[in-house]
Amino acid sequence: MRITLRPASRWFGLILLLELGLHASIASAVTPRWKFQKGESLQYVLDQKTVTEVSGIPQEVKSTMSQTIDLRWMVRDVDAEGKASLAQSISRVRTRIESPVGAFEFDSNAEKDPAGPAGAVLGPLLRSLVGTEFLFKMSPRGEISDIKVPEKVVEAIKKTGPLGGGAGMFSEDGMKNMISEMGLTLPNEDLNKGKEWSSESKTSMPQVGVLSRTKTYQYQGAEAKDAKSLERIDQTTKVVMQPDPKSNVDIKINEQKSEGRFYFDNARGYINESNLSENIKMTFKIKIGDVEQDVTQGNESTTVLKLVKASDAEPSK
Repeated sequence: MRITLRPASRWFGLILLLELGLHASIASAVTPRWKFQKGESLQYVLDQKTVTEVSGIPQEVKSTMSQTIDLRWMVRDVDAEGKASLAQSISRVRTRIESPVGAFEFDSNAEKDPAGPAGAVLGPLLRSLVGTEFLFKMSPRGEISDIKVPEKVVEAIKKTGPLGGGAGMFSEDGMKNMISEMGLTLPNEDLNKGKEWSSESKTSMPQVGVLSRTKTYQYQGAEAKDAKSLERIDQTTKVVMQPDPKSNVDIKINEQKSEGRFYFDNARGYINESNLSENIKMTFKIKIGDVEQDVTQGNESTTVLKLVKASDAEPSK
C-alpha cells in the first residue's frame, strides 16, 4: 500500500523537524554562572613564573621569578542577586627570584627570612601576606569589584620602596590584579560552542600611561577532565598602551601573544583549573633633555590555578 502525504501533513512534518532541531539547540546551550553559598570555602594553589629580559642598557639583564601561593576564598555573605562578599586569605607563599645580582628564595613556612638586602626588604612583605584577608565582591557573572588590600600589607609595601613597587605583584595594584586574574567574566546570554565574548580592564601606570587589556573568550563546549564534565573556555588577550602625553617615557608594544584555558565546573559554580600564558615585548623610548635612549623589555609569563581539597593544602606554621 502506498501512502501519499497531503500538503497539511507535509507542513506538519516540516514543523516537527524544526521543533526537534530547536530543542536540540536549546539542550546544547549552557548558562555558566558562579554560585556561592554563605560559609563555604574554595582552596586553590596558584603557580606563577615570569621571565624578564631587558636590552638597550650597558648590560643585558635577565631575571626569573617563580612563586607558589596557597590561598583560600571564603564566602562571607551572598545577597539576593547572588553577589558574594568574599575574603581571600593566603596560607603559604614560596618565592624564588634569580637575577644578575644573585638569587632570593623565600618560604613563609621557614622560621627565618633569607639573609641579605633582598631578604630584609621582601621577607617582611611576603610574610605580611600570610593569614591576612583581602576582601572583594563577585557577581554570578564573575565581575570582581570592591577589592580591598589590608592596611597591614599596604604599609609593608611602602616600606619596600622602589623594590616592592617594581616587582610586579609586590605592589597594591599587583595584589588587586592577582585577585582579578583568578576570576572569569561570563556573558549574559546562554553559550553554544564557538560563542565569543570579551571584557576589558585598565591599569594606570603613574608617569607612564594607561595599560588596557581586552580579553576575548570562546566557549569550546563540555570536556571530561578529572572525572568531571567541565565547561572549557579559551582566552586570548590584547594589550594596548595609552601613553601619558606629559611623560618623558614612550612605550611601544612590538610583539604580543597570549593564550589561556579555563575549566569551569558549572554544576558547582566555580573554576576547577585555569592555565594562562603571555609573551609580550615592549620598547621604552626614554628622553632626558636632548638625549633619547631605547630600552627593550620582554616578559614571558605563565599562571596556573588549580582547585585542591582542603586536606591537600599545606598549613602555615
